[in-house]
Amino acid sequence: MTDEMYHAIGDAFKQADADPQVRCVVISGSGRAFTSGHDLLEFGERQAWKPWSAERFDNGLETAKPVIAAINGYCLAGGLELALYCDIRICDTTAQFGCPEPRWGILHGYGALRTPGLVGTSDAMRLLLTGEFIDAEEALRIGLVSQVVEPADLISTANEMAAKIAVNSPLAIRLTKELARRGRDMSLADGLRLYQEYSRLSFSSDDAREGTRAFAERRDPEYQG
Repeated sequence: MTDEMYHAIGDAFKQADADPQVRCVVISGSGRAFTSGHDLLEFGERQAWKPWSAERFDNGLETAKPVIAAINGYCLAGGLELALYCDIRICDTTAQFGCPEPRWGILHGYGALRTPGLVGTSDAMRLLLTGEFIDAEEALRIGLVSQVVEPADLISTANEMAAKIAVNSPLAIRLTKELARRGRDMSLADGLRLYQEYSRLSFSSDDAREGTRAFAERRDPEYQG
């Protein structure tokens, strides 16, 4: 990926977040790979270090909309970081995951911060320090992905997951995602206080009233968010 592509992905996250018609985002590779990360030739032409946040897809961390990664083929380096930004990761049987940056003298930053909490320290450090790749079944075993499907079923499976999310209350989904994201960096006591705050917002919302009304009337709710 080039700097321009990083900018474009970040902009797409912003646009999805601002559009009330968007309930969930699915991101996948258009070719034979999800992405193998930053273009090393472009990377090598830089004359000086500059902050990553100015050019990358960090907005994926901030978007209130759920983001699903549908991973095909190589998911390496910055591509793995992009997948880690996503809330749910589904891959097909061709997927391979890895952090090859140390081979080229580069730090795998976000993955080093995020992967141990997802898959455990030992499996995370195996990925981060060796630069070796793992296949789809190993990624499923360690919890890096939640589902492995055949290549022909990847996009439809991701879209089905998105559809299941989209029928739920947008407000409840937003608050749940935010609680899960923020809560992992909090003490239990602070997390419970945040839960109480979000519970109050949810309970007093139009979506909560519509949801309970629909349940009583035995119909599907029509949420506004």
